Amino acid sequence: MNEQWRRFIAGEDPVSSVDPVILRSWKRSRENNVDYYRVINNDILPAPLLRERWQEQEELLKAAEQVLPHIYRLLQGQNYMVILCDSEGYILKAVGDPPFLNKAQKVYLSPGANWREDIKGTNAIGTSISEGTAVKVLGWEHYVQENHFLNCWAAPVYNPEGKIAGVLDISGENGSGNYRLLEIALMGAKIIEQNLLLQELQKKVTISQQGFLMLGKMLQEGVIVIDNQGIITEINQKGARILGKRREEVIGNLISDVFSKAKSFSFSPKEGKFQIDAGLREKIGANLFDTVKVPKLAGQNVTEQHRWVGSSTKSKQVLEIVAKAAAVNLSVLLQGESGTGKEVIARYIHQLSERRDGPFIALNCAALPPNLIESELFGYVEGAFTGAKKGGQPGKFELANGGTIFLDEISDMPLNVQAALLRVLQEREVCRIGDNKVRKIDVRVIAATQRDLQQLVNNGLFRLDLYYRLKVITINLPPLRERKEDLYELVPYFVYKACQSMGKPLLSVDQEIYSYFLAYHWPGNVRELENCIYSMVALATGPQLTVADLPLELRQKLESVQADSGSLLEQKTKLAILEALKQTNGKIAPAARLLGMGRTTLYRKLKKYDLLK
Repeated sequence: MNEQWRRFIAGEDPVSSVDPVILRSWKRSRENNVDYYRVINNDILPAPLLRERWQEQEELLKAAEQVLPHIYRLLQGQNYMVILCDSEGYILKAVGDPPFLNKAQKVYLSPGANWREDIKGTNAIGTSISEGTAVKVLGWEHYVQENHFLNCWAAPVYNPEGKIAGVLDISGENGSGNYRLLEIALMGAKIIEQNLLLQELQKKVTISQQGFLMLGKMLQEGVIVIDNQGIITEINQKGARILGKRREEVIGNLISDVFSKAKSFSFSPKEGKFQIDAGLREKIGANLFDTVKVPKLAGQNVTEQHRWVGSSTKSKQVLEIVAKAAAVNLSVLLQGESGTGKEVIARYIHQLSERRDGPFIALNCAALPPNLIESELFGYVEGAFTGAKKGGQPGKFELANGGTIFLDEISDMPLNVQAALLRVLQEREVCRIGDNKVRKIDVRVIAATQRDLQQLVNNGLFRLDLYYRLKVITINLPPLRERKEDLYELVPYFVYKACQSMGKPLLSVDQEIYSYFLAYHWPGNVRELENCIYSMVALATGPQLTVADLPLELRQKLESVQADSGSLLEQKTKLAILEALKQTNGKIAPAARLLGMGRTTLYRKLKKYDLLK
């Protein structure tokens, strides 16, 4: 097939049998006058400038620090390397097998080198940045001949604002092809994106937390609140008077616009630090704002077992509310169908809050007999009842002191226990069963239910006063059918988890499976999807999960609603396209990326299924 490359270089255009993404990149490379034989003008950062770039890309590096070595461990010994680049194409970090690292060094596939298309021609890193999507570039598909010994797979990493923050690349020698590597690169990129989102949320949470801690001290002083972008989000009346301005003239402006002299202040968004120099402090005669430092990212402690996976609009909305809820010490009520991830969100709130170093205690109220739930919650002393342990036992509230208690299925709590719980929430103290001693507690309560508590209140099955005590902040979790865009992240994530837990090599996923998954309504939500994937992985006989591996029950449900016109596959493809267009507000390019196909292919299918308007 390298004959196709030779024909293009000779000017025989267009070229057949070449991937449209590759062909577009070849044309851009030729327009940029890239030498097709070898790169003459490599862009290599000297060590001091590379260190500066590391500092500039601190957040990206932090988000990826566990991802690169993890992927490398999956591929170790097979002559691959894993690379992280920034949005300009500069390689920041690389790990890999020494024999291949030495070969890659000869073409400067190493930290400090720039692999943008206009410098290196067609390559996975640069082309991924140019196209804004995951790409693979194998052997002769590289525009420059000296790179034909490479096989590369790359996926862009997007920041919370939807802009490309970097690229995750996997490279190996030509002939070492692995059709699963693009999927691995995509999965790694999605994990980095989620870490970037958590870091962004943590910054917002930190500013709010520190503000509450300092509020008492600063009531008599001028207070100014600045977000991590340097924008003033709040200022009190005294602070505005100090600056000689009205509040509305200050809020929403950059600090650089309010403090017009550049040397009169310093602001570090990465450290969450704002300082006014001594001269200006003396001039205004007041301490307007104390230094605030951002602590270690709490979200790092959220385990793989309790990770929220998904970057759809619905998911982002949930995580934004979670960040706000974590910043205040108020009760939270989580509402959502079974399997939507209520405990995952409860753990996120705990880990993002100032209680992160305290215990997180979970209790499923529906899993205990009514006569035992009170002793589990509040504890008991020796001899309190028949079968009581010698020495007694502390309850969940005592165990959660200084931290968070998560009460799942709160709707199943008996009325007599509801009354006792209300007293604990009001008095902030607990008394073990059979004891007169009162123990003070400091516990945040997060409750969850899949039932309509308001209706239970109306039916006299749940206390109204407890209901209002619990729902100070309410978070509604969307069912999976309302965030199906996340399937493209959830499926690879659960496949990876399942393969790892069963000790199996990582399986790839046939794209046709997504047509079935998108058409299914998932009554059991994410838990049902996870169980489905685990079952498929356990019973799979080949290196790839296909439609044949789908559980029989799921296939039968979908086939039973097959339309009269068109095959099942065509129907599912049409449904998948409609769902992708809905998720991307009708935008073709993002929908094509979501479906894992080119824009030309998507246009062709839109015309075929009469979906063009």
